[in-house]
Amino acid sequence: MDSYVVDFDKLNEYIRSIKTEDIILDGHVSHYLNPDYIVVLRANPLLIKNRLESRKYLPKKVKENVEAELLDVCLIESIEKNDESKIFEIDCSEKGPENIVNEILMFLDSKNPEYGNVSWLEDYFYLIE
Repeated sequence: MDSYVVDFDKLNEYIRSIKTEDIILDGHVSHYLNPDYIVVLRANPLLIKNRLESRKYLPKKVKENVEAELLDVCLIESIEKNDESKIFEIDCSEKGPENIVNEILMFLDSKNPEYGNVSWLEDYFYLIE
C-alpha cells in the first residue's frame, strides 16, 4: 500500500477554489484543512482490530490503528488544530449509518460541541504492547 505526503496549504487552496456549497471531507487528515465542523468517528479497538485483520492489513498497520484509537489520536489532533466548539465525537461501535448520520445532523443543527466521552484505555490498555 502506497502512502503520500499531503501539502495542506495546497489542498486547502484547492478545496476553497472548488467549494460552491457545503462539502464533506473524510479521512484521518481532514481536521488539518480548516473545516467548519469536525466529526470524530470512534470505534471499539477490538472492532477495529477485527475489521482490519479481516481485510488482510499487515499486523503493524493493525497495531498502529488500534493504538491510535486507544490513545484518542484523531480527537486530540482535532482539538489541537481547531476551535473546540467545532468538534463532535461519536462512538460508532454499535450504530448503523443512519443513526450516525442523524447524530451528525443534530450536532450541525444545535452547534453544541460534544467530545471526550469516549475512552477505551481502561478496558483495552493491554492491547498496547
